[in-house]
Amino acid sequence: MTSKTRLPDSISVKELAQHMEKRGKLHAPASHGITGERRALLVQHSLAVKEAANAVADLQPGEDVDGWMLLRCMDIDCYDRNPRVRTNKRYADIRASIEARGGLKDALSVTRRPGASRYMCYFGGNTRLQIVQELWLETHDARYEWIRVVVHPWAGEADVISAHLAENENRAETLFWEKARGTALLKSELESELQRPLSLRELSEHAQRCGLKLHSVTASIYLFAIDYLAPIGLHLTHESTAAIRSRFGCLEKLADALNLDPLVRKTAFEELVADFATEINAVREMDDPPRLGKDEVETILRRMTAQFAVLAQCTPAAAERAALAVAGADRQLPDSEIRRLLGEPPPSETVSDASDATDAVARGAAAAPLRTRKGWHARTRVRLSKRIADFANAFRLSDCVRVDPKLP
Repeated sequence: MTSKTRLPDSISVKELAQHMEKRGKLHAPASHGITGERRALLVQHSLAVKEAANAVADLQPGEDVDGWMLLRCMDIDCYDRNPRVRTNKRYADIRASIEARGGLKDALSVTRRPGASRYMCYFGGNTRLQIVQELWLETHDARYEWIRVVVHPWAGEADVISAHLAENENRAETLFWEKARGTALLKSELESELQRPLSLRELSEHAQRCGLKLHSVTASIYLFAIDYLAPIGLHLTHESTAAIRSRFGCLEKLADALNLDPLVRKTAFEELVADFATEINAVREMDDPPRLGKDEVETILRRMTAQFAVLAQCTPAAAERAALAVAGADRQLPDSEIRRLLGEPPPSETVSDASDATDAVARGAAAAPLRTRKGWHARTRVRLSKRIADFANAFRLSDCVRVDPKLP
């Protein structure tokens, strides 16, 4: 029976390396010489790895540090706020690759929220995790049970969202709508963390600090899609959304010049988009939606212009002409110019009261001003009645409002 050599209570790394070499627990390739200093470094590295592994094992939720370890595949969750809304189209290929390699050979990045007991995907990896979990449940093959993971300390929800968006961008596997959803989610989380609204420029700067390329103009197009085009979101592209947003902005300037009710305008546009979504979704597959074609975008633009013409009591041609003028102007057009383009005489050209009408008759110019005055008042009366009716319908007050034809 051999007695074990007891190490002293205090020993240097170099002495420990020499001791391990004598005991046969530290070997170097025969063809390479190894110095005592090198042995010390090897032992130091070995001790550091063991210490890190033990430290990770003893961590409580929310106390994670950078490092790696093994986790059971069923003990990891996919990120519950992943911007992706559809199944990865390469799902079958990725599954076949994992099966051929006998498991997931690449490490997954994981993190966990403070107070949580389970880890979740941090830098992409949701598809790979789903596949490994499926394979484990189907086969119970030990090759799929354990996954090597890299642990990232929790740095906030916005950090995780940015990491997933950056990974999706690197793989170029996401739809425009998925990027838009992710951007809106990122903005919401950043505003929650900062406790204040975030400008587009600040959003772009925060995203870049998180490793995500996001120009402020691109962010504005994403957010417009989220706010106004959700029913057709899966069919959108950057180009089609930019075109719709441009026309929307021009028509909004026209509406402001006419003092049209913002609530009525917004409600009408929402109905337009919903109707178009019903038409397009009836003939398209949602799992792999094709992009909006040029003709379909033109259809939406024409409907937007026609809808505005109804609200503004002008012809669609006049609305189109005015919208194009606003879009091509290098400065903001005055309201009087916009009203002229829409076919409505500016207030200075109308006869506003009886005394003005009398003066006009005295000048021998009664006919044209009086016709303009009557026509303008008639259009104003119709427009006012419609605005009141739209307001009453929006708030279910129709039974409380009626039009009396006897009153002017």
